[in-house]
Amino acid sequence: MRSADDRKHCVYTLLPTGAVYLVGFWYEELKKRIKKVMGNLEVKQIDYKTAMNVIVEKHYLHRKCPCSIAFGLFEKVNELSNLFDAEKMVGVIVFGKPSSYTLCEGIAGKDESKNVIEFNRLWVCDTMPKNTESWFTSRAIKQCPFEIIVSFADTEQGHIGYIYQATNWLYCGESKKQRYFRLKDNSNNEGGTEYRRRERMPKAKIIEQYGEEYVEEYYSSLKHRYIYFNATKRRKNELLKKLKYAILPYPKSAVAF
Repeated sequence: MRSADDRKHCVYTLLPTGAVYLVGFWYEELKKRIKKVMGNLEVKQIDYKTAMNVIVEKHYLHRKCPCSIAFGLFEKVNELSNLFDAEKMVGVIVFGKPSSYTLCEGIAGKDESKNVIEFNRLWVCDTMPKNTESWFTSRAIKQCPFEIIVSFADTEQGHIGYIYQATNWLYCGESKKQRYFRLKDNSNNEGGTEYRRRERMPKAKIIEQYGEEYVEEYYSSLKHRYIYFNATKRRKNELLKKLKYAILPYPKSAVAF
């Protein structure tokens, strides 16, 4: 495989002589900008309220999610002619405990079920460089105290999980469609929370509380399942032996997440 410099040289050979300087200048300036931006970034743990406020406002789902621990991506901003430095939040990652015991136990068995956390939300400001999501994800994972992290890419949204692929997660196929019950009017459903028949409330209980005419049944879309072992090499090997899913090649698509 050719290096980045080799590929750059190939591009140069295909350009007219007068354009080589401009392409080279653009390429070098882009590398400098990315390096400068990343050097001004810091990942820090944030509280639940701060995380949810950003997620509800900025994330495309615009609703709350389970949150056990969350991290913010902060960019240092120099203000008032170097008199002081300020920070602005340009990204949020949320990890939450899966609501399904079946999911927790299904990855590596019952003994490891309490060690499972779900990567629930990722938001990064659109003005940040393209590789910021993977940079942020890898550093947030290092600060996450759980060893088994699971996440899903929603096929209904055209997602296949490029962020997970870029940060070396294991791809373990598609999840099965699940049956849910939800309120027909989501405005009465705080945060867009969906009531699961098995894990949260029985169907009869939902109908009793809200009325049968306000409850509807639906099936979730297929989702690509990704798993990451956030552990030492020795521990990773141990967890790999316990993994109950087959490890498959990454799915490919023209639509990136």
